[in-house]
Amino acid sequence: MAADATRMRRDAAGRPAGEQDRHGSALSALEWSPDGRLSRASVRLPDGGWVSIEPGAGAAGPWGASDLVTRDGRPLTRLAALDWARVDRIPPLAEPARLPAGAGTAIFNLLARLAAEQGVAVLRYDAPYPTEALFLALLESFRYVPEEAPNPMDAFARGELGWAPAPHDVAIEAGGVWVQRRERVEKVVGAGRVYYRPDWQGVRRVAPRAVRDAGDTVRASLVALGRVLEDHVVLRSDGGLLEVRTPPSDPPQIAPVAPEVVAGLVATVVATSAPALAPWIAGVARDVEFQWGPVHADLVEVRDARVRLSHRLRRALGDAVRGRSRADALATGLAALREAADLVADGLRARAQGALAAEPADVQVAALERAGPPAADARAIAAAAEALAREAARG
Repeated sequence: MAADATRMRRDAAGRPAGEQDRHGSALSALEWSPDGRLSRASVRLPDGGWVSIEPGAGAAGPWGASDLVTRDGRPLTRLAALDWARVDRIPPLAEPARLPAGAGTAIFNLLARLAAEQGVAVLRYDAPYPTEALFLALLESFRYVPEEAPNPMDAFARGELGWAPAPHDVAIEAGGVWVQRRERVEKVVGAGRVYYRPDWQGVRRVAPRAVRDAGDTVRASLVALGRVLEDHVVLRSDGGLLEVRTPPSDPPQIAPVAPEVVAGLVATVVATSAPALAPWIAGVARDVEFQWGPVHADLVEVRDARVRLSHRLRRALGDAVRGRSRADALATGLAALREAADLVADGLRARAQGALAAEPADVQVAALERAGPPAADARAIAAAAEALAREAARG
């Protein structure tokens, strides 16, 4: 075992009892009943809190028996019941939007850790909502197979991928900086902000908060349109903490996002989402206020029915289009629109999934049977890209 790897504690029967990081901080805790079944598992979150899984304690779902997910004794959601002593699949989760940040990843990593320990080579996910967000979350603790799948996200949506367990290690550094790694540092969480590598098993992940190599250091940075805007955390290559930097302030002015830009943002999110969610995304977006304004150390802030995009994004776009031809400016505006859509997509999809889940069962079934991706509203997307480029050029 590598010197910086996650350590697994064991109970008197040799069963996994919980993990700790290289500094001795607890990351998980598992309790087993005398008959060999898991009675309770708890996993640590980047914010220092914990969530627990209580096998068989959840209300039955469409799949049948459920395991309950709780935090501080309060029910959060449920997932399809598993035999945790012999993991055989990746379970669907009833309401992922109810989980606190990092909980889904922590649960998946525990699942991958146990599957690897049990010698399970490949797991499958065969359930509703094979979304991009779920696909990206699975990449943190598994590797998809076959590796040569030409379009793995589409293959995942069709139920054609398997998932080989590849759990990550975590180290909690000074100041609570959460460093996640396998062969390299892949993810950093600091001050509640999450930074990702942009490349995962050949899949490009749009990551405005990016983990990148710089000389002999690894940095958690804010990036837009391929430009590094700010470095927030500096690490050694092995993940040890060197420095946490104070981000500069955003200007205080607030302005609405132009209606044509909002229309293009929503059209882009719809075009890149699961077909079942498309009409619900368009519906919930009508109740959301989109604005430009100050965002601390980030490019987007989502609160209730308000989405605020940082002035940093407009400045980056202005720097990128200044002095460029109209064609180049439009191409850059389109890239900025896609990045902005990726920033707001998870929030819109979560609201849409909640709205769909509140519908009668027959409506949900009809939505899940919708085949093929939604048609992209090319006119709205082009108009939004042009409006963004025009606004940025005015400075």
